[in-house]
Amino acid sequence: MIKFLVMDVDGTLTDGKIYMGADGEMFKAFDIKDGYALHTLLKEMNIVPVIITARKSPMVEHRCKELGVKEIHQGIMGKLDCLEKILQKYSSEKQHYSLSNVAYIGDDLLDLMCMLPIKEAGGLVGCPANAVKEVLQVSDYVTKHNAGEGAVREFVEYISNLPYKIILSRDLINRINSVVEYISKLDLINIKPGKYEVRADFYYTVQEYEAFSEENSVWESHNKYVDVQWLISGQEKLYITDIRNLQSRDDYDCDRDVIHYYPSSDQSSILLVPGSCAILFPKDAHRPARYLGIDCIVKKIVGKLRIS
Repeated sequence: MIKFLVMDVDGTLTDGKIYMGADGEMFKAFDIKDGYALHTLLKEMNIVPVIITARKSPMVEHRCKELGVKEIHQGIMGKLDCLEKILQKYSSEKQHYSLSNVAYIGDDLLDLMCMLPIKEAGGLVGCPANAVKEVLQVSDYVTKHNAGEGAVREFVEYISNLPYKIILSRDLINRINSVVEYISKLDLINIKPGKYEVRADFYYTVQEYEAFSEENSVWESHNKYVDVQWLISGQEKLYITDIRNLQSRDDYDCDRDVIHYYPSSDQSSILLVPGSCAILFPKDAHRPARYLGIDCIVKKIVGKLRIS
C-alpha cells in the first residue's frame, strides 16, 4: 500500500539543467502538470509527497510551499537515512510504515541508495525516460516523458491505476476493521455454507471442502475486493506471493473478479488454524493447500470487501 511518494528534484521534477548567473543559481523550470499531481492527485489518493534532494535551492522551497508539500529535505546526501526518519515520524502504535509503503522516482546514481532497498522491500520505483542507465535498469516503471516534462505526473497516474497497489486510506482501514469485527461476532459454530450479503460494499461466503492437495492448489488474485479469510475449523496452509512474481495463465475475469497464474516456488506461507484471519489485497496472489499433507475438512469464511 503506497503512502509516500518520494521525489528527487534536479533531473526528475526539473529538466536537470542548472541555470547559473554571476550571483549563482538563477532559476529552475518546473512542469505545471507535475505541480497538479503533487497538489491535487496525491491529496486525493491520500499519499504524502516527499522531496529529498542533495542540492539546496530557495526556488525548490518556494515551489513546494506553493504546492502544499510539507516534507522538503534539501542538502541531503544520506537519502535513505532521511527517508527512514520520515517513516518513523508518520508511524504510530496502530500503523507502522516501512519502505514497502513508498514509491520513489529519481534519475541518477545517488537515488539508487533509496531505490534498491525500496524495491527489495516491495515498494515501487520509477524514473524519467532520460534517467541514467543504472536507474533505468532497476525501475519498475520508466515514464514516456523526460524529466521536467510531466514525468512525475505520469508516474503518479501509473500508481493510481495499479490493481495491485492499494492506496492506503483511513476509510479503507476502518472498513477492513469493521469486516473483521463483523465476522468475529458471527455464530461460527452453527453457520451454514452459502453466500451472505451484508451491505453494498461487503458480502461473505461460508465454504466447506476437503483441503486441497498441492497439485490441485491454484494461484489466484482479485482486483476489486480485499479478501478476509477466517478459518472456522480444520487447518490449512495458505501460500502467498506478490503477483509480480507470477505469470498469468488466463485473462482477468471481471465478472468473477479473479485471475489465475502458473505454478511458482517463489512464495511464503502461513498456517491457518481455527480463529486465524488472513487479509489479502489485490497484489497478494494466494493458494490454499493441505498442511503437512494431512487430510481434513476445512470450513472457513471468505469476506469480500469492495475496495472502492
